[in-house]
Amino acid sequence: MSPAYDRDDMPEMTTARTDAIRDALMTSIRTEPERKRRTLRRRFALWGGIGILAIGGVATAATAVVSAQHVTNTDGVYCFASAERGANGEFDMSGATMYDPEAHGGRVENALEMCRMMWRQGVFDKDHDPLAATSAPGRVPADLQVCVMSDGTAAVVPGRPGVCQAVGLAPEKTD
Repeated sequence: MSPAYDRDDMPEMTTARTDAIRDALMTSIRTEPERKRRTLRRRFALWGGIGILAIGGVATAATAVVSAQHVTNTDGVYCFASAERGANGEFDMSGATMYDPEAHGGRVENALEMCRMMWRQGVFDKDHDPLAATSAPGRVPADLQVCVMSDGTAAVVPGRPGVCQAVGLAPEKTD
């Protein structure tokens, strides 16, 4: 059955057609606010996420540049065995200092070399016995970074650049 047409060659406005148009308009009116809210939420989530990522990236870059510090406490050095926390939540590390009787204390002039020496002596090997007369030589990690602890003491951590921030320390400022 084909629809009836009026004089202008338009479909005739029957009661059924009028009711269908009214139902379509009412459905559109009822669902339009929800569709707008959904669209607005999606846009907010998308642009908000992009904004957070951008701010985070800038903050991370600024932290890496701004937070570099000088070693101010040369009485000792901490040598980290790894850049990962142990089961107790602490880092496996060993402290060292050099004793100079003339200076009435110790001064660590080269933290990196001090920790390399400890690695070569096998201090960080699992089966190292500090009381043994001799021990097997240890392997020095390829990448060691000098970081600065909150009290200004040097801490040498195995890892690539950026490992200081990863373990919550400031990188050493070298200028």
